[in-house]
Parts: sequence; C-alpha cells; structure tokens
Amino acid sequence: MKSNNRFTTQIMWRFTIISAVVWFVVFALTVSESLFYYQLHNEPAPYKRIVINDLFILFWIPLSPVLFNFIRKLYVRKKNWFLYTLQMFGLCLLAIGIILSLESVIHYLSDSNVEEQRSYANIFIQLITFRLHSNLVLGLGFVASCVAYLSYSESQILSRKQADLNQSLMVAQLGVLKAQIKPHFLFNSLHAISGLVLKKENDLAITVIAKLSDLLRESMDLDNKKWITINEEISFIKRYLEIYMIRFGEDLKCECEIADETKNILIPPALLQPIVENALIHGIVPNGNQGTITIHISKEQEKVQITVQDTGLSNVESKSSLKEGLGLSNTRKRLSSLFEENFHLNFDSKSSKTSITFPALTTEE
Repeated sequence: MKSNNRFTTQIMWRFTIISAVVWFVVFALTVSESLFYYQLHNEPAPYKRIVINDLFILFWIPLSPVLFNFIRKLYVRKKNWFLYTLQMFGLCLLAIGIILSLESVIHYLSDSNVEEQRSYANIFIQLITFRLHSNLVLGLGFVASCVAYLSYSESQILSRKQADLNQSLMVAQLGVLKAQIKPHFLFNSLHAISGLVLKKENDLAITVIAKLSDLLRESMDLDNKKWITINEEISFIKRYLEIYMIRFGEDLKCECEIADETKNILIPPALLQPIVENALIHGIVPNGNQGTITIHISKEQEKVQITVQDTGLSNVESKSSLKEGLGLSNTRKRLSSLFEENFHLNFDSKSSKTSITFPALTTEE
C-alpha cells in the first residue's frame, strides 16, 4: 500500500512540474504574440497591460494537479463514458469559473484607480465575454490530454497483464507437455529393464537401473531450466540410448553429426528425447531391435536444422502406416508455444525421418 502511495506521489509531482512548464511556455508564447502585434503596427507596447491580460494562463498551473487528481479518481470509478464526459465538462467549467473570478480580482485592483465607476461584476461579465472561449479551449484541451494519458496508461497496464497471463499460461502448458512426456519415457525404460529380467540378465538389469536412476536425476535438473544447449541435450540423448544399447547390444547404433557452431545454441529441454524414442519404438524395435539412429544438426541462415532418422523398418508399407504419436504431437505444441509460427516440424513416415527447424538462440560460450 505504501509503495502504491509513493508511486502515486511521484506521478503527481512529475505531472505538476511538466504541466507548470507547459503552461509557462504557453504564457510566454501568448505574451510574445501580443508584443509582436504592437511591434508590427509600430505602436508602443503596454507591457504591464499585456502581462495582466495574459496572466490568466498561469492560473492553470496550480489548478492543473488538482484537476488531474479529480480526473484520475473519476476515471477509475467511471461507469460509462457519457457520464464521465459530462463530469469532465463540469470540472472544466468549474476551473474556468475559478480562473475568471481570480482574473476579475486582478483587473479590478489594477484598474480601480483609473476607472472608479467600474465594478467587479462588470469586469467579471466582460471577462466571460472575451475570455470564455480561450479558457474553454485551454481547459478542454487540458482535460482531453489527461483523459488520453489515463487511457494510454490503462491500455499499457492491461497489455502487461495480458502478456504476463499469456506467459504464465505458456509456462503451464509447457509444464503439462513435459509431464506427459516423462511417464512415457519412464514406461519404455522400465520395459527395457523388464526385458532383461525375463532373459535372466540380472547384472545388466542392475546396470540399466543405475543408469536410469542417474538419467532421471539429470532429467529433474533439466526440468528446472527453460533452455539448455544442444550439447547438453545430445549428452542426455546419448545416456538415454545407453540403456537400450545395453539391452540390444551392438545391434543398436547411434550416429551424431553435430556442427560445432550449433553446440551452444539453446533449445527447450527434452526436445529430441521423444523424437529419438519414436524412432526406437516404431523403427528399431519392430525390426528385431536392429538399426541405426542418426541425428544431424546444422545451422543455416540463423536457423537450427535438426533431423532424426532411423534405419529400422525396411518395409515401405509398414513405414507409411506410421502416424505422429504423443511424443511428436507434444513436441509440436511445445515449439508452437515457444516460437509461435516461426518453426517447422515434419515427420516423413516412409523414410522414418523427423525434421525440425526453428530460430537459433545462442548463449555465451
């Protein structure tokens, strides 16, 4: 609460200073215009009379912060624009009435020795006749400027809130997508362990469990990061594939062709894991647990190009029947949340190749 009051006080002081400068500039320009008129007609300029006549402009200086405060409070509480407009017009007329009253006092006092018969009421009526239009223009202009400023500030606040809301929603969506991927990954890893146990290869099963434990611990660490480097992701993928290589032996191979310039490029964590897993489940396993998974990463025209391909299934008809599964679907949604339309993901079932392209975001080496 105190911070809000301090912020409001800072705004009011800043507004008071800026409005005072603006009104003084308007006063100076008006006086200069009057002096130029007399100079243009080669007449002696009555400096005192000119200053007194234009002095009403300076009366707006103390009134401006008061008016702005009322305008701001009424703006927050407004129910409809028509009623608010009437309130602003009423405030403007009230301010003009105060200014004309003060100006009448000054004219009455300054002219009392010259025109003793002249009354305050006559002066006030004459000022309304000659000053109302100029004060009305200045007052309405001031009120309109305040309302425009408040409307702009409100739109900026709403935009920031909407941006924060969208960001929170995107983070929540990404969290859900990653949560969907992890059980799938864990299920397949446990399935690999159960296969070793059924074959009574207990020592290998224990080794796989230990590697899986380390991998899950690393996965939890990566979950706390929004971005990791390609080098970190490839390291994770290699450790992930080690579990399957222990089970399948030399029948499963992985080849990584990673350009040096891409190693420090940022990508979301576990981006490649569901794609590699897709190649394992739908390419390598149906082919008798045999085949090679090739990961190729390069950079062209400030974009990362990633391809993951397997040599598992040789039957073209079997390949063409493959569909985009949960892993690829979630990967597409994650990329869409992060890059909107500025990415490309394609799964070619006939060649068992997944291609991804997205903007290259680099980190300091």
